[in-house]
Amino acid sequence: MSSRQLDFKKSFQISIQSVLTAFSKEDVHGAFPKCTNSEKESLYHLLIQVTRTLHENLEEQFESTCRESQVLAAFDKIEQLVEEQKLDILYANETKVLDAKDKLLKVKMDELQHLKSLLQKVEEQNSSMETKIQSLERRQDSEEARNAVAKLWISNSILHGKHRA
Repeated sequence: MSSRQLDFKKSFQISIQSVLTAFSKEDVHGAFPKCTNSEKESLYHLLIQVTRTLHENLEEQFESTCRESQVLAAFDKIEQLVEEQKLDILYANETKVLDAKDKLLKVKMDELQHLKSLLQKVEEQNSSMETKIQSLERRQDSEEARNAVAKLWISNSILHGKHRA
């Protein structure tokens, strides 16, 4: 019989015993003040007999109910599951595994956030570089336009200079 079954039965026996023996010889004598002492003694002994019989009947009924409802089999199954869990290494380390999982998840989330931040910085730098390139292209276009205008002036002045001569 498992310790859980024994504890269960002991608890029941203690509870009915305390209920059935809750009164003393003096209580019985005080409850029947008009009876003689021998009648009070007889009543007390009768009460003890009734209490014992009631106690036995309650215990038998308790045992019968436990068998019918398979309470003791349930305790055996609970005991078996508890033993299996004690032997299960993963169960014993379940909290450690869960803690490690949580820590790993946090580290990965932090790393992901860091990578997102780096990506945003690179995108901002690319945007800035693109703006600078566009500005340089406009400047280069302006410079090329100035060079073209200068060449036109030179060509024009050569043409005008030859033309005048």
